Amino acid sequence: MKKYFFAFFVFLAAVFLFYLNAEAATIRISAPKIELELAPGESHSGEIIAENPTDEEARTKIYLEDWIYAPGGTGEKKFTPVGSTPLSGSKWITFSPAEDAIKPFGRITARYTITVPKDAKGAYYSALFFETLLGTTKDEEGVNVLVAARIGSLFFIEVKDTVERKGEIPSIAIEPSHGNKPMEIATTFKNTGNVDVTLGGNFLIMDSAGKVQGRGDLTKIYTLPGSTETGKSQWVGRLPKGSYQLLLTYDLGKGNNLVEEKTITVA
Repeated sequence: MKKYFFAFFVFLAAVFLFYLNAEAATIRISAPKIELELAPGESHSGEIIAENPTDEEARTKIYLEDWIYAPGGTGEKKFTPVGSTPLSGSKWITFSPAEDAIKPFGRITARYTITVPKDAKGAYYSALFFETLLGTTKDEEGVNVLVAARIGSLFFIEVKDTVERKGEIPSIAIEPSHGNKPMEIATTFKNTGNVDVTLGGNFLIMDSAGKVQGRGDLTKIYTLPGSTETGKSQWVGRLPKGSYQLLLTYDLGKGNNLVEEKTITVA
């Protein structure tokens, strides 16, 4: 009896086509990211269109999972079963169909309804996946492997009038440039609110006369409530010897900012 198992899943089915000898179907969706602001107790309905751009039928399974940001602050996501995370919005979502076949060059519509509990506060997250079986291949031992691909719509659900978008900068470490190595700014950010924050921003380098000698963008740091992450930004310019002020403006989103100042001494 042949042993079958799922090898792995990815968002873009095209990645797997490289590994398959036979043709395989893939799909695309109309809404990879859904951001909503709903009041406590409110219900909202919407739809996601899945299209099959190939000349083969695509048997598609549709299901929910939770998601969180993986450690590191890079925006990489980790997916887990429904209800397994503290900020799971998956339990609020119903949808149909759960499975369907998309005809060649055809489409299907997945309809969903979100019902926010009356006592909900802050923000919650979910993902609705569309999974298709691409075919089979063999591993190094000659065992048949079922290869599947999935693409998902990410839900960001904010509960109206309850969101607190805030955070703090526990530390900023600056390593001056030397040799061919650029100046590095390591920012540690703690999300002290109850909603996800993608921390961005910019910086200015000013001399003792207040003249701007350099500027740049800060690397984005992706966080969920309660998490602390560090992001590193670089500036490739060079400064003459002297003392400078580094003005950092951090953008928490939706008009919320943090401003920090640091002194840089170039010997």
